[in-house]
Parts: sequence; structure tokens; C-alpha cells
Amino acid sequence: MKRMLSLATLVLIAPVVLGDDASDARKIIDKAIKASGRGDKVQAMTMNGKGIFCGMGGEIPYTGQWAKHLPDKMRMTIQDVFTLVVNGDKGWMGMSGSAMEMSKEQLAEQKEALYAEWIEELVPLRGEGFTLAAAGETKVNDKPAVGVKVSHAGHRDVTLYFDKDTGLLAKVEQTVKDESGKELKQESVIKEYVKVGDMKVPSKVLITRDGMKYIDGEMSDFKFSDSLPESTFEKP
Repeated sequence: MKRMLSLATLVLIAPVVLGDDASDARKIIDKAIKASGRGDKVQAMTMNGKGIFCGMGGEIPYTGQWAKHLPDKMRMTIQDVFTLVVNGDKGWMGMSGSAMEMSKEQLAEQKEALYAEWIEELVPLRGEGFTLAAAGETKVNDKPAVGVKVSHAGHRDVTLYFDKDTGLLAKVEQTVKDESGKELKQESVIKEYVKVGDMKVPSKVLITRDGMKYIDGEMSDFKFSDSLPESTFEKP
């Protein structure tokens, strides 16, 4: 009987605990949106980038250009290497003057990556369909950070960590798949922000996969607008 009463007590208090947990997570998100100076919607953007790619065992320098209208449109051109385009349910890889459609698996992985980037904009998390939960504290860049786990039907969970002092996004943890379909733990640590108008935008990021350095990149020349021409996201 005592055990049954204890179980009943847990059932009764569980909704309250979950509710408080979600409320705490939402407060963290609201603080982060205010700290970043973002408006009430995700804007289209273009930017340039450079860095070191380490995903093939060595360190390969790269430069490139990006155009995005999240959550489902992106064009990435790595100079003298390839162009990658995602436009809703279509995706292409362009190399050496020709382009081929992505496989079902490749497109799904690119869409999952864009979903993660979309929620990193934070404003979408005020909408419907998301479950937010406090994810404890850790240290990022040797500074205290608090976490929020984001869940949404049809997508993998993503955990966002925010600098406890400034409120800014400091790290993103997510599961990704490589070309063989193997799942890897990816961590993206934001090393630096730049001011663009009234916004603070991540500019330097270190990405690791299963603890190994994957990309050490820097973005610049950010431009934001309400939309980009449809031709931006056509087959390369």
C-alpha cells in the first residue's frame, strides 16, 4: 500500500514538475532572443565564409559563399570544389559543370541540418510543435552555460547551450549521419559573435564529430533581407 501511495504521489506531481521544467527552458530561450537582438521572424541571409575542413583526415582550407532562407532553402558554394543546393523537397550537388540530384538519404540529412540551423535562430521556438526541456548546466569556452533540449515530431532532438551570463547561444549538440549512415555526435561551439545592425550573429564556430575536429570556420559579410530571388535556389 505504501508503495502504491508513493507511485500515486509521483503521478500527481509529474505534470507540475514538467510544467516548471518547460517554463524554465522557455525563459532561457526568451533571454537568448533578447540578448541576440533578433526580431520576430527568421530572415533570409547571405554570407561569405572560410576555414579548415578536417573531415577527410587532413586539414583542407576552404572559402565559400552561402545563401539561406530557413528552414528549407540553402545554397552553399565551396570555391573550386562544389555547389550544394536544397530547395524544399529537392536537392542537388554540382561539381565540374554538372549537377546530380541528391539521394533520398542525402536530402533527408541536409534537411535535418537545416532544421537544426532554423531552431538555432531561436525565434521559431516560440511557435507550435516544440517541446522544450531544461538540460542542465555545463561549461562552454570555460564559462557556465545552461542547456535546453528541443524536441519536435519528425526531427532528431537538438540541445542548445547558452552562456549563463550573456544569454547568448554558446553550443549546439545534435546527432548527424555520415555518408555510410553511421550516427555521430556533433558539437558546434560558437567562439565569437559579430554585430550586424542590432543583432549579434555567430561568426566563428568550431565543429567536432565524436570528439574529433571537423570544421573550424569563420563567417563574414552578413546580409539579411525578407527574401531572396527564387533563382538563388535553382539547380546549379
